[in-house]
Amino acid sequence: MDIARLRVIVALAATVALGCGNSPSAAQSPSPTPPPAAAGGSDPVVAEVGGRKITLSEVDAKWQEFDAAERARLTQLLYQNRRNMLELVVGDILIADAAKAANMTPEAFTEREIAKRSQPISEAEIQKFYEENKERAQGRTMEQLRQPIVDFLQGQKQGQARALLVDELRNKAANVRVMLDPPRMQVDVAANDPVRGDATAPVTLVEFSDYQ
Repeated sequence: MDIARLRVIVALAATVALGCGNSPSAAQSPSPTPPPAAAGGSDPVVAEVGGRKITLSEVDAKWQEFDAAERARLTQLLYQNRRNMLELVVGDILIADAAKAANMTPEAFTEREIAKRSQPISEAEIQKFYEENKERAQGRTMEQLRQPIVDFLQGQKQGQARALLVDELRNKAANVRVMLDPPRMQVDVAANDPVRGDATAPVTLVEFSDYQ
């Protein structure tokens, strides 16, 4: 990308080796967008002490101050799991609609379509899987593990075939929208951070590095 259209900021975070480490603060680490509040935009009260209400956003702010890195990791993990489950729900609905149009049950339609898109497990695939996982076989031979290996590989192929089916149905549908947004990071840039490029560039990259 042309440097004139790109602004690069390098933020250095000093790491000091101490006997007792300090937890990163909000100013030291990117701040993930908090999970959505309850319906209606309210901030749930999660505790009360002497009449003083403690809200969920206050707890999240304290978590951000105490351990920003762990909060960012779990926020991303929560999003990823929600996204995975959302894809399953969307797939179920697309398959149900397609099955209805074909005058079939979702189960029968899925079985038929998966059979079209998956291939039988070959002997070479069984052998390859066994060799790659031989250290975990605990001395058992390939013949002893043949059926579990076949079941596992078949499950993988069926999952891949279902994903392919859902992708095909999704491409044909004109009314599928996903509004679940990924977490976003608010990055604080100090006035004295090294900068290259135009301050008005449409894209800004922030590079984090550390030293001890």
